[in-house]
Amino acid sequence: MHFFTSGAFWFIEGVFVCLVIIGFKYWMEDHGTALSWWNWVLFIVWLFFGGFTIAFITTSLGENEPRAALLGGILFGLMAILSGFILWKLLICRSQNTKIEGE
Repeated sequence: MHFFTSGAFWFIEGVFVCLVIIGFKYWMEDHGTALSWWNWVLFIVWLFFGGFTIAFITTSLGENEPRAALLGGILFGLMAILSGFILWKLLICRSQNTKIEGE
């Protein structure tokens, strides 16, 4: 469990966050959907919340507290999934409706 408390873990998590942001940007461009600045702020806040969820679980496991990791994973994981679904509907469906109405 030493890996989860090392700097390498945080570096790898940061690389994955950057790849997700860049991939999301290209995916949105391929689908012809433009996001405003506040849409990007919501997306990045959600990414940090997802990173916090992963960090909480792995730090709890690193501190040898599996019950805290399980309960925190369930609580924060469900919140991240639910808020991600709401964010997806807010950003994608609204952008598609705007694009269709504008045509």
